[in-house]
Amino acid sequence: MDRRIIRKRYLTVYEAREALKSRMEGHDRIGEVHERTWNYFLLHASKSGEEARRAFESLSKLGLSDDVIVNLLNVCPQTEGEVRSILSMKKEMKLDPELIDNILSILRSFCSS
Repeated sequence: MDRRIIRKRYLTVYEAREALKSRMEGHDRIGEVHERTWNYFLLHASKSGEEARRAFESLSKLGLSDDVIVNLLNVCPQTEGEVRSILSMKKEMKLDPELIDNILSILRSFCSS
């Protein structure tokens, strides 16, 4: 079976969990890699993909890049220092206190629910 890439985008662990779940449905047996991945998701991805997409959209409105947003949502940093650490992935990004406060506000809502 030939596969064709239609589009590429970054996924949060929450969205990846939903994708793997739908792929596993209807299969009696899954491979070892899928099983290990599923176990990781059960431990670390308790939110729904829809919640993650809403948080993604909110963070996107702040002008953050997709890769930074996915890292923020996957890690769920709780302090200014942790957010700064993730934002430092993009050297050109200006780390102003208002941006960091807005990010933390969105993450607190997403990560604590």
